[in-house]
Amino acid sequence: MTNIGIFDSGLGGVAVLNELAKRNKANYFYLGDNLRVPYGNRSKAEITKFATDIVDFLENYDIDYYIIACNTISVTCKDYLREKYAKKFITIAEMAVEAALGFEGDYLALATKATIDSHFYKNTIEGKKSCHVYESKAIDLVNLIEAGVLDGKTLNDSIDEYLSIANEKQIANIILACTHYPIIKDKIRERLSYKANIIDPAVYLAEKIRTDDMENVVNIFMTKESQETSDLINKIMEVDYKLSFIGGL
Repeated sequence: MTNIGIFDSGLGGVAVLNELAKRNKANYFYLGDNLRVPYGNRSKAEITKFATDIVDFLENYDIDYYIIACNTISVTCKDYLREKYAKKFITIAEMAVEAALGFEGDYLALATKATIDSHFYKNTIEGKKSCHVYESKAIDLVNLIEAGVLDGKTLNDSIDEYLSIANEKQIANIILACTHYPIIKDKIRERLSYKANIIDPAVYLAEKIRTDDMENVVNIFMTKESQETSDLINKIMEVDYKLSFIGGL
């Protein structure tokens, strides 16, 4: 069996795990650090330390390769992780850029503070084609989603703020540059005043991965037990899984 390690700052990467497990059978070991979420407002040193804690835990499961299902980790310490562990790390951010380059027009990168501050999407995409990449720091969205706030005025007001430049300029492509955001993809589409192409990197990644295994074994580890987390994972996952709360790293 192929042992695939997947990790994220919280439960957002579960949407990535779900897309992968629907299309490709393997042994999946997912870790979401919902005890210390969000990562997007933290320093690079903190993010690197937390990412190392996560990989150290997953290394106990003889992982063949990793998928960094967190844009914040992807853009801050992917090179460090690749060098430290001498293993293959596929990042959701790199997959998102590949997906985005298949579309014409300008882009809005909707992401956490750390991802936007890195200017990874802007610099990478604008360096590869003639276009403009706008950036929006969706500071509150991860906390709202982790708390199970998937509808209502508070969420709508936050989305409206972060999409204001998209609605103003009618930007052709919206990149969901945080793995939490596909969970509210329909709500994001609803708050746009025009029809845009919404790019979900998880779907693109799942189509790129190929395994030859005959069955799925899906293990989900979370660092903090909460009913909201359990309920949301159950809502997201469309394949069988085992959920364990490990109480920190």
